[in-house]
Amino acid sequence: MVSTTINPRGNPTAPMFKKILIYIVTIVVALVIGGVVGNLCADIAVMSWLDYTPPFHLDTKELHLYIADITFGFQTKFNIAQVLLTIIGIFVAPKIYALTTKK
Repeated sequence: MVSTTINPRGNPTAPMFKKILIYIVTIVVALVIGGVVGNLCADIAVMSWLDYTPPFHLDTKELHLYIADITFGFQTKFNIAQVLLTIIGIFVAPKIYALTTKK
């Protein structure tokens, strides 16, 4: 008779992968929801500060080669709502992990 039980220590990296995946998904969801909340609050005078986006970009650098022109640059837009929800998401992610691993 073949045993069908699975050794819980068979893959020790699985819990760490699951934890990292939960953190990544939580942060991405927080950024998306924060962007939506910030845009919705832009027209409300009392809450318009949630849509404040400080400028953050690096100047573009151009590299002109004989066969190609390459341009490097970086620009991103984060509003205050996204930052706040990301911080909340970092603190909530361990609780989500605990709920998903509860037996």
